[in-house]
Amino acid sequence: TSLREVIAIGASQRSAGGMEIADHLRPHVPRVLPILSQYADSPEESVRNVVSESLGHLLMIDQDTALRTLMTLLLRKEKEGWRVRAAAVSAVRFAAAKQCQPQAILPTKDAVLACLADEELQVRKSALHSVNVVCLSVTCTEIFRAHTDYIFERIREDSKQKLELIREVDLGPFKHKVDDGLPLRKFAYTVCTSLLAAYPEQTASPALIDLVLQGLADNEDVQVICCQLLQDLCSWSFALFRIIGRIGDLVEPFDRCIMRCIKQVQAKQQVGRATDMLRLYARTLKVVEPIAEANHHKMFVDFMSRVTKDS
Repeated sequence: TSLREVIAIGASQRSAGGMEIADHLRPHVPRVLPILSQYADSPEESVRNVVSESLGHLLMIDQDTALRTLMTLLLRKEKEGWRVRAAAVSAVRFAAAKQCQPQAILPTKDAVLACLADEELQVRKSALHSVNVVCLSVTCTEIFRAHTDYIFERIREDSKQKLELIREVDLGPFKHKVDDGLPLRKFAYTVCTSLLAAYPEQTASPALIDLVLQGLADNEDVQVICCQLLQDLCSWSFALFRIIGRIGDLVEPFDRCIMRCIKQVQAKQQVGRATDMLRLYARTLKVVEPIAEANHHKMFVDFMSRVTKDS
């Protein structure tokens, strides 16, 4: 942890004499990198996070030396090396979060994109997180512009519910289902909102409506992100003609979600959560309503009239 703090300070501050602290650290980088490489395979996630952050900051101190080590870690292909790949791909996000120059992480682009299709869930999750930060970075946002189709395809794959990632935990008198794929799906939808914000012309399409429809049948945490995604999509005027034909498809999923929350409120089950979700659905539908009215979309307008009357 102390090493991480020293490196982080070196990547962002000047010494009292005006000389970059990074200049003092640069001669020591070749001695530090083997230590970080060794602990990149640590079974402790907190240790791997320290390694990732340190590697990301070292890219800003001694780009060439740090990049050679980072690429070696990223290209570890053996199945047992998934922790190393996850730590290495996470380093990219720490560098981008510090607004590094694009040339610092541009050589890692292909390896990061390859990690999006890694067979290990944690590696894909880390890769999505890094893509998300890079897309929103002021200095590095252009790196993935030409690859939005591929990234969106990976998002569609990782946003699906998968039965093999759901396990049952025996808690004695009852059993509880744990969905290990939920964090990955939430990351996937979050990255989609970032893609839309960073590259709206390439991302805004009817395929986003399909993603929203899929998410509205998922966990409520996913539904929250989907509603934000739909609101963001409707805020781009150039995209409206691309999605207007799909507005009617939103009626049934939103109707189902609203009815579920109403039943929870009536049964006094998780009333606070259900009420919050109802407010979210209402805000989202209110964003879509003017578009439907302007295009005389009878099915959606009738649905809104019924919902408003029932409320």
